[in-house]
Amino acid sequence: MATTTQTTGVEADVLRADDRRFEAMKKGDWAALDAALADDLIYVHSTARQESKAEHIANLRGGKPHYRGIAPRDRRARVVGSVGVVNGVSDMHVERDGKENRFTVRYLAVYAKTGADWRMIAWQSTKQE
Repeated sequence: MATTTQTTGVEADVLRADDRRFEAMKKGDWAALDAALADDLIYVHSTARQESKAEHIANLRGGKPHYRGIAPRDRRARVVGSVGVVNGVSDMHVERDGKENRFTVRYLAVYAKTGADWRMIAWQSTKQE
C-alpha cells in the first residue's frame, strides 16, 4: 500500500482522498472516481495530454489507459484553508492498446474541500528517468 510521511489531522484526510482516488482508478469504480474528482478538474498526464473530468473518466472507462498498478510513496500533504496539495512519487503500471508500460512519476495533486469531502481539482505529473 501507499507509504506516507507520518501525518495526522487534515493533511492525513487529504492523503486518504488521494488513496481513494487511486484505488477507484485501479478498480474501475466509476462512481467512486466521479465522487473523488471535482467537476472542473484539469488533469495533465505525464505525456502533457490534458483532460477535463468528463474526458478523463471516459478514457479510463474505455481502457485508455487501464491502470493495473498505482503505488504512491514519498508523499507530503499541505493544507491552506480549503485547499490541500499533495506532492509525491508513484510507480505506475498501465496498459494501453494491448501494451503494458511501467514507469515512475513525480506528481502534484490539488484537492479542494467540498462539504465534508476532499475532491481533486488538478493533477500534473512528470515521468522520472
